[in-house]
Amino acid sequence: MKALSPSAARVCEAAIGHFAVYGYDASSLNEIAQLAGMRKASLYAHFVNKDALFVAAFERALAAEASVVDAAFRQEATATLAPGHGLVLTLPERYEASDNLRLILRTAFLPPTDVKRSVTTSFERYLDGIRDGFCQSLRSRFEWAQRDAARVEVYADAYLGIIDSLHVELMYADLTVYARRAASLLKILDDSLSLNR
Repeated sequence: MKALSPSAARVCEAAIGHFAVYGYDASSLNEIAQLAGMRKASLYAHFVNKDALFVAAFERALAAEASVVDAAFRQEATATLAPGHGLVLTLPERYEASDNLRLILRTAFLPPTDVKRSVTTSFERYLDGIRDGFCQSLRSRFEWAQRDAARVEVYADAYLGIIDSLHVELMYADLTVYARRAASLLKILDDSLSLNR
């Protein structure tokens, strides 16, 4: 992610919140500029068009969320939570409070056509970070995971399936449904992992 000037960063922050609420198509560069405390013409000094602003805002949101993912896996290790639980248990509160996460999920599931390739490539890197954190969690807790890379990969893919499913739940279901499904999916994951001990 390239460094931004303070005013370009301010535009990006305003854009993240605006795009998270309105999406790409219904968003207004004029409103984003006003939220950033400038005129629309000044916005173009930082971003050549809506696509460029959207991609920069999305990249910024992903970087912020990648830091949250890393912190969740680090905290999971110190709090002795089961592998993968730390991230899953914090998702509902973060989704409610984080424009970054709402923008990421809205965009990942319905990317704007003109920037789809950029969005999907960036989102895949974000998911790779989640996958890597989960693999590290397995390796740090289970002796078998240090020896059996193939099995770790299978569990990592299954965990990404859990995360993907729960992302959908955040967007379309209420928190009660999310909690029930998260608990069920984590129980199946835990039961499966316990068979390997």
